[in-house]
Amino acid sequence: MKPKRIAMVSRRFWPISGPTENFAADLADQFVQCGHEVNFFTAAWQKHWPRDCSFREFGLQRLSRPLSGPWGTYRYQRALNRALESFQPDAVLLFGTGEELASVRKLVGDSIPCVLRMDHLQLSGNSRSIQKNLRLDLASTVICDSLRTRNELVTRKLPLPADVRLQVDGICYDEDHRRTLVRQANSRASLGDAHPVLRIEPAQPLVITGAPMDKDGGLHDLVRAWKIVLESFPRAKLWLLGDGPRGRKIWEAISANDMVYTAIMPGYFDDHRELYQASDLYVHPTRQPVNCHCLLEAIANHVCPLVTTSSVEPIPVLNESQPRTAVIEKDVNGIIAPSGNHVALGEAITMALRSSDLRTRLGNAAARSFRNAIDIRNVAQVFLDALSPKVSTHHRTEATL
Repeated sequence: MKPKRIAMVSRRFWPISGPTENFAADLADQFVQCGHEVNFFTAAWQKHWPRDCSFREFGLQRLSRPLSGPWGTYRYQRALNRALESFQPDAVLLFGTGEELASVRKLVGDSIPCVLRMDHLQLSGNSRSIQKNLRLDLASTVICDSLRTRNELVTRKLPLPADVRLQVDGICYDEDHRRTLVRQANSRASLGDAHPVLRIEPAQPLVITGAPMDKDGGLHDLVRAWKIVLESFPRAKLWLLGDGPRGRKIWEAISANDMVYTAIMPGYFDDHRELYQASDLYVHPTRQPVNCHCLLEAIANHVCPLVTTSSVEPIPVLNESQPRTAVIEKDVNGIIAPSGNHVALGEAITMALRSSDLRTRLGNAAARSFRNAIDIRNVAQVFLDALSPKVSTHHRTEATL
């Protein structure tokens, strides 16, 4: 493929603040490794942050902060247009809800591919009154992170381009992901040295989740299930990674059940590998299908996944001659509990913690099953294909859904 000048745009880009930012950074790295020139444009949320810098292998340019109100948005979009006009991109990849799409399309014209990447957290965080005024059909392609996101776009009856795709986040695979008892002990020691709240003894069971803290309700099921787990494993620890609109409610539920020292919300991390190396089990308790970045990272790190019957949707396997999908199967490459049933979820977690051999076998099987589907190198090719010039499709058409 001919080298391109690719502009990546996201108002929020703090790689230590969440999975979307980590995926965007990994994706930019892969574009560079494929021989393309990448410049990432984002907002300067703090005054002391440098305007231009190099991050990993690509350039990073911070624009004016998009303050609240129409004037702040106008200043940010004007700064973005000036930066793009100076960069002269061959393709533009936007992360978010499409607020910059109209001005970017007007600037670059019809011949430059403009691809919008949208995940459910970004979509659900934007009000319907704002969203209904967006022209998503101006994009060459809309790439959704899950079927849940695509269905939400259809429910809101938003204008869409003809090319709407599903693609989960990509994960960097390497041999260092393989888990051993020595690596687990070393990771626990490193985390304990980093902060007292992350201190955990070698014999203590550690369960981790990074499921979205939204109105889904699955994390509330997990908090209730944790009371059942503590009856068999009173020294077990539960770490709930990240944050979200329901984070406060989840913490109140933890406090109400007197579990503040066994169920911990440590926040965001820029690198989850030490966490997964230290853990014994990853739980994905959502009631609706969403393949979150943390679940995929756990699988890539050979951690045994425990999911509910409705929490995960199949992922198309890339770069294979015979089309197939990767999915978590009971006692084949994971553990499955009934959705919305905290008693069954607690019993499933307890059973998993009792058998280290079972967790090791299922974790290794999950890593093999999902590798081609979520390897960042394969996922990057999907995005590069969408960023390739094609016959203009940004005019209003019926989306193929």
